[in-house]
Amino acid sequence: MKVVFLFFVTTGCLCLSSSLSVDTYLTSRDKDQLKNVLLTGLESENLSDVFYAVSGLQQLNQQIPDVQAVCNKLVKYVGKAKSLSLDFVYFSTSAWKTIATCTGKLVVDESVQEIYAMLEKKDIRDVHMSDLYFGVSILSNLNLKPKDITKLINIIKRKMKPDDTITDFGYSIHLLASLGPDGRFAFNRLSDAIMQVDQVDRKFLQFEGGLSVTALVLTGVYKFCDAVQCNTSFPIQNDQALMFSNYLLSRKSVQTPKGAYFLLNALKTLSNNKYHLPIAATLVKPMGDLDDTQKILSVRFTNLLGEPLPTSLSVGVESAMLNNKVVMSKNKFKSTADKTVYELEFNEPDLSIGIYSIVISATPLEKVKIPLLGNTAIPLEVKVSASSVNIVDFKVGTTDNDQQTGPSLQTLKYGEKLSTKLKADHMQRIIVRFAIKDHQVKKHVQVHQAFVRFTNTKTGSQSVFVAELDSQNNYKLDMDLGVKSVSFKHASGLYSMDLIIGDSLLKKPIVWHFSDIKLKFSEVESDVSESFADFYKPKKLISHTFREPEPRPPHIVSLLFTILSLAPLLVLFVLWARLGVNIKNFPFNLSAIGFHSALASIFILFGMFWVYLDMFITLKYLFLLGISTFLFGNRLLSYIARRRNK
Repeated sequence: MKVVFLFFVTTGCLCLSSSLSVDTYLTSRDKDQLKNVLLTGLESENLSDVFYAVSGLQQLNQQIPDVQAVCNKLVKYVGKAKSLSLDFVYFSTSAWKTIATCTGKLVVDESVQEIYAMLEKKDIRDVHMSDLYFGVSILSNLNLKPKDITKLINIIKRKMKPDDTITDFGYSIHLLASLGPDGRFAFNRLSDAIMQVDQVDRKFLQFEGGLSVTALVLTGVYKFCDAVQCNTSFPIQNDQALMFSNYLLSRKSVQTPKGAYFLLNALKTLSNNKYHLPIAATLVKPMGDLDDTQKILSVRFTNLLGEPLPTSLSVGVESAMLNNKVVMSKNKFKSTADKTVYELEFNEPDLSIGIYSIVISATPLEKVKIPLLGNTAIPLEVKVSASSVNIVDFKVGTTDNDQQTGPSLQTLKYGEKLSTKLKADHMQRIIVRFAIKDHQVKKHVQVHQAFVRFTNTKTGSQSVFVAELDSQNNYKLDMDLGVKSVSFKHASGLYSMDLIIGDSLLKKPIVWHFSDIKLKFSEVESDVSESFADFYKPKKLISHTFREPEPRPPHIVSLLFTILSLAPLLVLFVLWARLGVNIKNFPFNLSAIGFHSALASIFILFGMFWVYLDMFITLKYLFLLGISTFLFGNRLLSYIARRRNK
């Protein structure tokens, strides 16, 4: 079953490999952000954060500020600790070894003896895989070795189980990597562990536990294969390496020293190994940022760390599609002075605005020892914007609602303004017609936003109306002023008319003041004395008044009601005094006392429920009291029945 599952996983990944690529890398800005995160770890009181900060800064090739202060902190923490756990000693000795220039000494002799004692144990049920990893790593940090490697390997074999957690597997594979070829017995476990990986969106691979666990296992597999010489039997497939790369780079905004350390460690491992080299193909500018004045498409090829590749590339376009039509193929990119950037003159055919779906491939020009990954069938989305568009056939005018006379329309060129003011009343319609064409290829263009804005020159209030697209790809606003008078608040007066054109494919939106118009409404004008700015100021606070409570009854009525409620109890006491209370036959045994106590407790519970308890707590206690009342009552009745029979 496991072999079949692995076959399907591998087959599915191979089918996706042609479209898998990495579209981002660790930029200089990302590295600066990670550096700031790591620097905060140096100030932490947590020793693990200090280790992650020191090791992470080393991965970034950054100097550690005030190195001796960090060394003194390590000595202080180790010295004042009452008992040293293995992870505590591991973090301190690892940071000490990474710095390598500390003066002084870490006193961990007791811990070393404990490690040797742990490795000599016969009963290892209480020894965890993480303890073994930390222990052997501590010995390595102190330039020591386990006394008996064979015994250590036997312990690892006994501890490694098929149902181990993926974190334990990560520790074990790192531990075996430190032992060299002797750890090869665990090679078959690699494929089992990789089967536990989770695939997300057919683009990312990660292990349960997130970034730290994924990086722990991933770097462990590479180190293990370096130690035992996996060579052609490397367990991570090429497409899996790309999906791991995508996942790691999706987490490059981590905010903890631990996350930053594991991210950098994993990315460095993927970028510097002898099995494969995932590359990142990214657009130099967002979506290419092309227009009719900028026709050069620039693509950057780097490793995951943003470093140049070990070979030059031959980069070509496999296909470029616009509106599901192929418009370019087999075009070649040119190299530039920047060894990571390649450029393509995007002018064949004539540059038409739109979003192009481009597929490119990059092949090495020199023979490389390490195969490149993600260099074929790389999908890119390139946006070609318009620096400007032409507004043509622009007409504006008014007409009567009865349509007995044709519209009186005046023609304008883009950028001009009517020399005379238009006039309209509530019995007329305002008509605006125009078309938009591409400045380069003179074709009709559809835009996301086409508005006509009316602005009251006195108050600044605005009314905006959408120009609709017709079947001829022309835009038209046909507005009945009487129907839309509410939008103007029935405010007669002089208005400015502006055409607003906006679209994601336009470099800059168009705002064209093409006319002024005097509007007249029949209804009484509303209060428009406030200015446009005053209209959007905070309004007065509305204070809500709750309904007044009903008047309470007089005090004498409440007192009389209380007396009437207690009257039955008073009658009971009077009758008891009159008839006499006989408690001689009361059986003073456990069942009688328990029953009456439980019954009294129930009445008390009801009183507490009336005062402050809620229903759920009351039911919980009532359930317990009810059981005890039933049991004691049953025994009491049985006792009474037996006594009567005697």
